Amino acid sequence: MVVKDQRSEEGPSEGGSGPTLRQQAEARVRKTPALSSENLEALSPEATRRIVHELRVHQIELELQNEELRRSQLELEASRARYFDLYDLAPVGYCTVSDSGLIRQANLSAASLLGVERGLLLKKPISRFILREDQKTYALFCKQVMDTGEVQSCELRMVKHDGTPVWVHLAATVAQDTDDTTVLRLVLTDVSARKQAETALHKSEAFHRAILDSLSAEIAVLNHEGNIVAANQSWQHFAVQDRIESGRLAPNINVDSNYFTASQSVSNLTSEDAANALIGLRAVLDGHLPSYSQEYPYHSPEQPRWFNMNVTPCENGAVISHMDISERKRVEAALRDQKEFFHLIAENIDDFIAVLDLEGRRLYNSPSYRQFFDAKRDLHGSDAFAEIHPEDREYVKQVFRETVHTGIGRQSHYRMLKADGAIRHMESRGSVIRDSEGTVFRVVVVSRDNTERQRLEEQMRQLAFYDSLTQLPNRRLLNDRLQQAMASSTRSGCYGALMFLDLDNFKSLNDKHGHGIGDLLLIEAADRLKSCVREVDTVARFGGDEYVVMMSEVDVDKSNSRSLVESIAEKIRLTLSEPYLLTIEREGYADHSVTHHCTASIGIVLFHDHEASLDDILRWADAAMYQAKEAGRNLIRFYGATA
Repeated sequence: MVVKDQRSEEGPSEGGSGPTLRQQAEARVRKTPALSSENLEALSPEATRRIVHELRVHQIELELQNEELRRSQLELEASRARYFDLYDLAPVGYCTVSDSGLIRQANLSAASLLGVERGLLLKKPISRFILREDQKTYALFCKQVMDTGEVQSCELRMVKHDGTPVWVHLAATVAQDTDDTTVLRLVLTDVSARKQAETALHKSEAFHRAILDSLSAEIAVLNHEGNIVAANQSWQHFAVQDRIESGRLAPNINVDSNYFTASQSVSNLTSEDAANALIGLRAVLDGHLPSYSQEYPYHSPEQPRWFNMNVTPCENGAVISHMDISERKRVEAALRDQKEFFHLIAENIDDFIAVLDLEGRRLYNSPSYRQFFDAKRDLHGSDAFAEIHPEDREYVKQVFRETVHTGIGRQSHYRMLKADGAIRHMESRGSVIRDSEGTVFRVVVVSRDNTERQRLEEQMRQLAFYDSLTQLPNRRLLNDRLQQAMASSTRSGCYGALMFLDLDNFKSLNDKHGHGIGDLLLIEAADRLKSCVREVDTVARFGGDEYVVMMSEVDVDKSNSRSLVESIAEKIRLTLSEPYLLTIEREGYADHSVTHHCTASIGIVLFHDHEASLDDILRWADAAMYQAKEAGRNLIRFYGATA
């Protein structure tokens, strides 16, 4: 099999060293005598075998060479594919522009940046995509690249296909294209976001400057050589006013001066504190420290003073913040002086103070807390949730977890169950203690026993909303529940009813037997009323011997509602008309019993939605009740109905 050696047609072998295989073969043929049929017949079998063997070796060699060529071609094609993948998927745009300004090649990123399909981009003048105001800049840029032959860059505004301008960083170099023509290779990077940020930064520069000047701290910016390149008004003020004070490390140095040189010229700056400050600043500028902070004293004859210096690295330098912290130091000293005083308060106040770990175990309890449980009991390490009422325990644990997680204390109300079975109502608020790294590692809980306060509040509520004699809701609570019933009627579409009751012949009982007996009758009548209605209904004492029964959500049908309310009213009338046996106990005297017959006149009004006001409903029920009295008492009348 004869295989053509492709490499022989491609010129010299790789590296240019020596003749090609083709040239070597032709030379050997020229040196070897031609083989005629007579010569072949004259060859010995051994010579013939050698020739055949050599031919087979050459054949295999050529086959191996062809296989190597095929592998090289596949690798070349794969490399070419990878190149085009990288070319097209690069995060920046690539363009090849001819010397006439036409786009010859462009990757996908360039097409995306300009908002046009790549096919529509080719053979178009690149000037079409340059903002008109920046056309001259681009022309000068191209001329500079062509003249120097070196890589050049600039920033200008290009225009997308839809007319949207975009800021681009343009880098270019001169190259020879495949057809040996001179072209420009362009790299396009979208810098619009940076430009917008720079514009916003420039616009806010005056605002930022005003903020810096409003700060009480003296702030200066140093470059890497230690020269002060900027300073706020506070710094400059001290540069003028405080120059004679030797202890100030930096404020007495003017802008544009060298920090280190000027500092060394100030007296008393050879002290250990001043030397450490200069060393720390130099370490930050050299990148050996991420930041540096130092507090140092400078006590004038008039008063002791302290200063704080913070050094933070910035681009090509550092920022120094210098502040008088004398007041803070005085506060800290005062706090240290008062430590025993505050400790004495914590040990003697009535509120309960506990310090808990993150699992809720007690690490410290004030004496009042220990007294609350058991003076002899050791609370250290005990579970702070163990004594909480089982129904409130999970709620308190959740509040505790949220406090630990957020670092924000919440107020909580819960019940505490003591060993003797007594239930105490508690109010607590937690706060966190953080370690030096700002991590929460302790929780301080201040608690208060509100049991007595809640009891008093309940008494006040009873006085405000309930009748003290019968313990029925009073007129104020009745009004509130009637408002709710009217709102419920609007939602459900059901009728509600209001009964106004007045006891007949009550005044004669009071006149004959006194108010004590009268009060017993009022209490008994209230109990009988409650036994006749549903739990959801309200029985209220309106005043004197007048009662009100309010029924909500009776029925959606008015006729059915009237029938149901009338049956309940009749039940009430019969119950109240039964004889009353009233016994009054008097210390030192025999019990006094009275049997009394009393009836009631009942007026009823049905209400629906908000067709009438609360006052109207009460007035109508009262009017119906008077109709019952005028008709002979011990009767039931509906408002608006004929007798």
